Amino acid sequence: MKRWIYKLIAVISLGMAVLGIILPGLPATEFILLAAWAAAKGSPRIHSWIMSWSYCREIVENWQNGKVVSRKNKIHSALSMTACFVILLIAGVPQTFVIIALLGMLVGSYFIWIRPELPSHQ
Repeated sequence: MKRWIYKLIAVISLGMAVLGIILPGLPATEFILLAAWAAAKGSPRIHSWIMSWSYCREIVENWQNGKVVSRKNKIHSALSMTACFVILLIAGVPQTFVIIALLGMLVGSYFIWIRPELPSHQ
């Protein structure tokens, strides 16, 4: 793949991660990981910038060291998804969409909560 495509993926993913930090229900962790991966392949400067943020560096390093998701990020994710679910209920979104969103959140939560919280030192 061309370097500019990786750069584009990195920038878009980073933008989505920032939105995910702000908006409940939109994941940030997955977009940070995607942005770091793409930036590592397409732009060392963007990758260095991403890794200069302690929040992002912790997420990327944890993932690289055993696909770890910290307890703090698990709780943040659960709170964010709960807030999104409550917003959907309050906003009067049709029940079908609420159920589909809830199923997606449950699958995402399951995946996050089965990840280890500490790197295994083998």
